[in-house]
Amino acid sequence: MTGILITFNLASAVFLVYVLIQGILMIDPSAIRFHIIMALSSTALCVFAHCLTMMYVVAVGRMIREAVEKKVLDQSYVSQTKSYRKSIFRAATIGMLSVMTQTILGGGVHTGLLSPAFHLALGLFAVSISGYATFLEIRYLIANHLLGHRVAHEYEKAG
Repeated sequence: MTGILITFNLASAVFLVYVLIQGILMIDPSAIRFHIIMALSSTALCVFAHCLTMMYVVAVGRMIREAVEKKVLDQSYVSQTKSYRKSIFRAATIGMLSVMTQTILGGGVHTGLLSPAFHLALGLFAVSISGYATFLEIRYLIANHLLGHRVAHEYEKAG
């Protein structure tokens, strides 16, 4: 499952970058329709990937906590997984909020309420924040996965 989540997160980041570049290179105003559809799609994938990652970390953390309690293993495993969860939740939430804000305010550009320059600046910010969140999520997903294997190994040894 960790590999699938990493793939979703990377695909989300690539899709966001694609939409940003597509918006920058847009010359023909009639292409706005395609940009809007792609922006909505990339936002949906981004939110899905971040949320799925958050829920997976909760589930793995719970399994680790239950294993530690059942076989009286080292409590530091629970602390570690809580630390990973906290970092992932913070990064994923900020990443999702920045991308959703960019997409929603993009409608303001389309209606003429906001300038394209503001939309571009916010887009660069949102893609950067979400990209950083993706980096952190992948890092902590791998660490949590390895921690889960360590706990499983000790669980089996404890009999």
